[in-house]
Amino acid sequence: MPTTRHTPCATLPKFKGKYGTPKLSFFPAELWDGPEGRWRVMQGETWVVRKDEGRSYFTLKGITALVMDHLRAGLGIQKDTPSLQPDLAPHTPVTYYPEEIADPPMATRTRTHPFRDANNEWRVWIFFKDRPVLLDDLELRPKAQEPNKAG
Repeated sequence: MPTTRHTPCATLPKFKGKYGTPKLSFFPAELWDGPEGRWRVMQGETWVVRKDEGRSYFTLKGITALVMDHLRAGLGIQKDTPSLQPDLAPHTPVTYYPEEIADPPMATRTRTHPFRDANNEWRVWIFFKDRPVLLDDLELRPKAQEPNKAG
């Protein structure tokens, strides 16, 4: 049973009754040396963790999705269909800004179209990474000029 010595910055109460849910607690990621502007989430007494991550930090979009899922579950409402996919084609030039501040930005390209993960956050596979990254960690960069092949 995970516990934390930190006080949450926000808490949503649990729903009781037919569609009961555990409470949600939100903590700034900076408390664990995580990236600024992200949060860790505890559902009941369990940390919310994405698949293949030891510790997950959520963007505001991810937090919004978790809150909406919490409300839907508590009210017994079916989940909506996801919104339209962002317009980002494979092989689009991007700059990746890693969560670790010590790691430098990396110029790379997307490998796939964006997709929503289990927490409703947009992700995409990029070259040189062994797992998909958040779209919020990417910045579009202009396509490099092709070398002049006339000779």
